[in-house]
Amino acid sequence: MAHDHGLDARPAVVLESFPTRAEQVQADVRPWLEKIMAVHGLEEWKATLLTNELHRHLGTYSIIGAKMGIRARELLGAEFDELRVESHAGLKPPLSCLNDGLQVSTGASLGRGTITVAGTMPATPEAVFIHDGKAVRLRLKQVVVNRIRADIAAAIKQHGNLTPAYFAAIRKLSLQHWAELKRSEIFEEAVEPNATTGK
Repeated sequence: MAHDHGLDARPAVVLESFPTRAEQVQADVRPWLEKIMAVHGLEEWKATLLTNELHRHLGTYSIIGAKMGIRARELLGAEFDELRVESHAGLKPPLSCLNDGLQVSTGASLGRGTITVAGTMPATPEAVFIHDGKAVRLRLKQVVVNRIRADIAAAIKQHGNLTPAYFAAIRKLSLQHWAELKRSEIFEEAVEPNATTGK
């Protein structure tokens, strides 16, 4: 199984344990489960699992948000609930779906005031993470953005936009993206020491 680079395990609040066996997940997820956990580690599995439940459907940008938050914790050596986050993904789907993954993977939440969504335009698949006087800015690489856009455009062309067949195709694409996109490879990473704000 992939190492989680020293990340502390996410404790369960209500669950006795997190689902990690094939019979505990939906049938179309079962073929991907072992690969996802082996390649990306248990902490990303947990964060992305919860992100999908919160987000109410499997979507690539919410999954990217979970990967981004885990990567930021790795880079900053931050435990769960220790980061402040400034998202630049805006408030309009599909890009804003990134925000759900950011919250779940870092523990930063709107309720605690530890995540904000910047009003910068245009919105970008980017966030700044702050911990212990340091900040890291992560931005999804353009080659990955282009791949996601092309995949979504192909689904729309084949199935129409926001139809049941479209959402079924997006679900399949999202599982593929989840498994194939490695968080250590898909972001432009800029570490900024002595940060006091996310700006």
